[in-house]
Amino acid sequence: MPPILILEADAGLDLAPLTQKLWAERIPHRVVMNEAGRQCLLLADAADVPRVQEWLQHWQQGDIQQRPAQPVQPGSLPLWLTVFATPVSSVILLGLVVFFGWMQFSPHWHSWLQAGAEFWPQQRFSWQPYATLGLWELWRPVLLHFSLVHLLFNGLWWWILARRVEQLDGWLALLALLLLCGWLGNAIQWWYAGPAFGGLSGVTMGLLGWVGIRLRRMPYALPTMLLPVMVGWLLLTLGADTLVPGLSGTAHGAHFGGLITGMLLGLIWPVATQFKPSARGSHDT
Repeated sequence: MPPILILEADAGLDLAPLTQKLWAERIPHRVVMNEAGRQCLLLADAADVPRVQEWLQHWQQGDIQQRPAQPVQPGSLPLWLTVFATPVSSVILLGLVVFFGWMQFSPHWHSWLQAGAEFWPQQRFSWQPYATLGLWELWRPVLLHFSLVHLLFNGLWWWILARRVEQLDGWLALLALLLLCGWLGNAIQWWYAGPAFGGLSGVTMGLLGWVGIRLRRMPYALPTMLLPVMVGWLLLTLGADTLVPGLSGTAHGAHFGGLITGMLLGLIWPVATQFKPSARGSHDT
């Protein structure tokens, strides 16, 4: 569920007394800046709206004051509230960790690395191998991580990007990115270099492409130069591997395939009404 915009206020207005009240009541929320430079107070759960609207009236009347003994950190959530507010991204991250543990004790995933080996490279330009492999066999390498560092790197980027997408765009958008960026990125990687690859990096690049394309329309609270820097890094590693094959060990097909898919999805996926330039919150102070 996309977050609910409960208040839009001038940048100079001190929201600390109100947000401190929300922290005290254990209500997940965020304070972000929109395109117009105004503060937006977002709630994670629609069930909290009636209570917060009542407190908002009391705050505007001066009845809610900040308590110095309990400082507030606007825009951040305690870990357990973050998990509760973004269940899909949290469950998927946990699933990756569990799957990595299973890989340490089971050899059944080894055959995944040979998927379509009989077709490559002779038939990589034909549609038949992709139809034969199908959705599952091409997507499932997303689950494979070959070292703890590999898992930690991809998991960190997932934790940073997926939570923001789930909070602002909804769980359906996140699942679409996971499935489409994973499948198309892996299909391009198979075409580019053949079987024997794995990891979530194609999906995380898709998330990066999505966020980079929509950053000016959605308050993801990420650096605007993040996408250009990562694209530059991909081009640098591609150039290095062209000169010295295998130097970086990067799955370039999955990375570029996921990135382009995420950018295209970000362009066509509708923006939540409360973040469109003409939208205004339910209260304006």
